[in-house]
Amino acid sequence: MRGSLRILAPAKVNLVLSVGARQADGYHEVRTVLQAISLWDSIHITARNTLTVCCSDPRIEDGPTNLAWRAAEALRRAARLDSGACIRVRKGIPAEAGLGGGSSDAAATLVGCNRLWGLHWPLGRLTELAAGLGADVPFFLAGGTVLGEGRGDRLTPLRALPAWPVVVACPTLGSPTGAAYAALDSLEHRSCPAIEGVIAECLRGPTVRSRVARLRLATVMANSFEDALLPLRPDMAALRLRLRSAGAVGALISGSGAAVWALAPSLRRADAIANQLRNEGIWAKTARFEAGGVRVVAQR
Repeated sequence: MRGSLRILAPAKVNLVLSVGARQADGYHEVRTVLQAISLWDSIHITARNTLTVCCSDPRIEDGPTNLAWRAAEALRRAARLDSGACIRVRKGIPAEAGLGGGSSDAAATLVGCNRLWGLHWPLGRLTELAAGLGADVPFFLAGGTVLGEGRGDRLTPLRALPAWPVVVACPTLGSPTGAAYAALDSLEHRSCPAIEGVIAECLRGPTVRSRVARLRLATVMANSFEDALLPLRPDMAALRLRLRSAGAVGALISGSGAAVWALAPSLRRADAIANQLRNEGIWAKTARFEAGGVRVVAQR
């Protein structure tokens, strides 16, 4: 087959993340509200006879351990194809940041190869395949505002929040998921924040300009990992304080870290906060809440 396409893969933040005790199967019971944001990786896929992946971030391996490679391989095995693809990932989402970049790249690869190889599989069938790749991968196929339960992969769409501006900041040192869970499991007492307050704010249907709605949401956002990680990671703790002191609200670790994000009162204020952090040598970006997931933006 011939042709190529380009797909944008969004990041996510967790409006709330409640992690229960480790289960007998080694997984943790999770309750979370996921929110897609307009921070993107760009995935370019070209039809080839073999399957290859390359990534702009040299820290991320290009071979079969890459989640995008695994997604393409899973799809062609399930479809019993011998088709290949050259998959080039241009990273805009930091790795090991709790922003779901790898999972989003996998979802984008499923969507792209499904189209490039002429399979025309429906979203439901791709979602089943995505669930075998990672807990967050199914979310990125549709994006928006979603309740995640079980391992985080049992998804229930919620009413989409407005395109509120956010600031995302990330320290130099990443936060590997396995190490973050180990730190959480080592706590004698862990917090399992209630998620009902965030769900209620999502269902309320706030407007784009509602400052009060943003403040209400900020007061109920929480993350189980903060008790474990903030004492160990003064860089994350400092970023959270910096965002709050700069006028953002609800500053919180995303996922298992290392990124910290917060709601901003306006896009202009978000830009000012991000610029200030960048001037100090800190990785920082402005984004908005997104109502969708991965998107094909060009095909030829």
